[in-house]
Amino acid sequence: MNFCSDCGSKVSLQAIVGDNRQRFVCDDCGKTHYQNPNVLVATYVCVGESILWIKRGTAPAVGKWAMPGGYMENDETPEAGASRELREETGIDVPADKMMLVSVSSILHMAQTHLVFRCHLEHRPDTAPTEEAIEFGWFDEEGLPWEDLAFASIEPHVRQVYGWLKEGNYGIRVGFIDEHGSQYRNFPLK
Repeated sequence: MNFCSDCGSKVSLQAIVGDNRQRFVCDDCGKTHYQNPNVLVATYVCVGESILWIKRGTAPAVGKWAMPGGYMENDETPEAGASRELREETGIDVPADKMMLVSVSSILHMAQTHLVFRCHLEHRPDTAPTEEAIEFGWFDEEGLPWEDLAFASIEPHVRQVYGWLKEGNYGIRVGFIDEHGSQYRNFPLK
């Protein structure tokens, strides 16, 4: 950050009383600018043991397979954000109250928090390509093109979700990814 969003003056990193880190503070008006993680939401759309995957049409990882998802907006709940992103990228309308939490992940080196949901449908709905999702695929665990995943770090989580689909027994995965790898705990749903 270089300039204050209130007055446009230069900012500098300064120690803040009662805070554990330096923050950008405006050199003129004194406003403290906090930078906090971005929240991303994504959805596993499940039909039987298959999951809907999109081939990304926008950066990063153009042409690679990913779950539908994106950034949460300020005026929505995580479930509503997941529902909106799913509709924007695929045309599939799943109400927010049908979204079930699957995982909470802190991606420390990217200053992001990922909230991943699942929803279960009776049949495969129609999809229409968008700028963000140029192709769609319904894959079971064996059919997923693992080498073409947009983000290889999600593989353990994806395999766990496929396992849950086979067993019909779900949980919530909570953890983080940092420069040393990942660390997660699973909490079974009863």
